[in-house]
Amino acid sequence: MARNLAPPRAPASLVPLALLLLIFHGLLGADYVIERFALGGESWPGLMRLLPLGALWLQVVWALGVWLGVAAAFFLTIRDNASVLLFFAATLAMVVIAAVLYTAQIPTLVVPVPALLAVLVIVPLLGWIYARALNRNGHLH
Repeated sequence: MARNLAPPRAPASLVPLALLLLIFHGLLGADYVIERFALGGESWPGLMRLLPLGALWLQVVWALGVWLGVAAAFFLTIRDNASVLLFFAATLAMVVIAAVLYTAQIPTLVVPVPALLAVLVIVPLLGWIYARALNRNGHLH
């Protein structure tokens, strides 16, 4: 006799962490749109403006890191297992950006540049680890 088993309940941490990841990547996405389409004024404290993204391939990798992170956080919020692959791809893009920009001469910011680059890599990496653990336990569909 076949039994219908209900899917395992998602941990209580899923919604708050998914929303925090969505806010973080959403802020990067908003900064990207504001800088890319010149919607902010001269006093806009945008992150993209401070990064030396002169080469086209750096701009493409930055865009991939930002928008794949937004998509991954959204898919994690709706409990979709596509978030695992998207977080992995966003992490790879941010690792490339951090590796290239670590040696670049970036003006001093409010936070040290290595710390900023570390946050840009660690946040999607932790999102990937969390989404992968949820997927392995059957919480994502």
